[in-house]
Amino acid sequence: MKLKPWLIYALITTIFWGVWGALIEIPEKAGFPATLGYVVWALTMIIPAIIALKIIHWALETDKKAIIYGLLIGISGAAGQLVLFQALRTGPAYLVFPIVSLSPLVTIVLSMWLLKEKASTKSWVGIIIALVAIPLLRRG
Repeated sequence: MKLKPWLIYALITTIFWGVWGALIEIPEKAGFPATLGYVVWALTMIIPAIIALKIIHWALETDKKAIIYGLLIGISGAAGQLVLFQALRTGPAYLVFPIVSLSPLVTIVLSMWLLKEKASTKSWVGIIIALVAIPLLRRG
């Protein structure tokens, strides 16, 4: 069975985010200021952005629609990241990340609504199982 490129990228993303999620609390617990952590995170995002632009030989679109969409996407992503940092400051990563991992539910609903995509019955079963599993993860 040959893996499709998108699946390989998705699996690599899962590994990177899983490692990041497991380690993100360490610097702050060691005394590294949270606000400085945000700055470091923001600056390090420049590197993958440049790599991504270079890999796909992409030129920045500068029309009004592209700028508005880019701003909306960037602001929602950054806001979500900042809220995630706060969640990790106040709660344990092993509970925060399973809840946060339900963000694809929002993506699915918006994709169905805005892009007219379809989710299969199997997909909905998986979503429901994930929703049921979250309360089972709490401390004993």
